Amino acid sequence: MNSIWPSFSIHRLNRQTQSAYWTGEVRPQFGRFRIEIRYRLGDVPHARVLRPALIRLPGNIEGQLPHVYPPADDPTLCLFDPATNQWDPSMTIATTTVPWACDWIACYELWLMTGRWTGGGRHGSAVPGLSALA
Repeated sequence: MNSIWPSFSIHRLNRQTQSAYWTGEVRPQFGRFRIEIRYRLGDVPHARVLRPALIRLPGNIEGQLPHVYPPADDPTLCLFDPATNQWDPSMTIATTTVPWACDWIACYELWLMTGRWTGGGRHGSAVPGLSALA
């Protein structure tokens, strides 16, 4: 991770639970965003924006904050469709999850300007243990 994304730091590597999480700053388009990525071996990675706070657009046809999973006060970004096996454990976080999070943020910034989600995907895709948040 550090060789591709030097702004990212690992904060906890837990050998017992085989999990880790990283935080780092990215600037996909206009703003700087601090993100966190959590991963447990055998699971899918989970990414969220730590700051700035994500803005919601109540009443928006795409949903108040599209392509995220609950909880509403701390949503996980919907970066891929697990039902179509877009992620598998042979992939690296640095070459998939971080770029996908950057793409999500770029789509989010455009959505804030236009009210339209241009990132593709499908609303309502499910990650085991999570439900989509409209």
